[in-house]
Amino acid sequence: MEKLRNILKWFLPLLFIAYLGGITLFTHSHVVNGVIIVHSHPFKGEHSHTEAQVETIFFLSSFVASSLPAILFAASAFLILLRVLSVPAVEHVKYVRVRCGISLRAPPVVH
Repeated sequence: MEKLRNILKWFLPLLFIAYLGGITLFTHSHVVNGVIIVHSHPFKGEHSHTEAQVETIFFLSSFVASSLPAILFAASAFLILLRVLSVPAVEHVKYVRVRCGISLRAPPVVH
């Protein structure tokens, strides 16, 4: 298990850096049927894509996911946190005066 963690410790950041570099460093465009398609992948020189590749690029670049479940979770977590933090930090202590006149505490002294 420790060996796997050690491998993943180096592999996952390198994979992320390679992915980030691939989508930002190799941006180019193609004109297909009068439509400009901009995408990014490593390539050398001039190249073209098949119709299936262009369609895949289109669907991957226009993928939209609803964030409604994430918003609902974040809002409920925020409200719970707000409720926890809204508890007053000052405690109110009710002082009950004893009816008898004897007090064992000395009065405060001002120097």
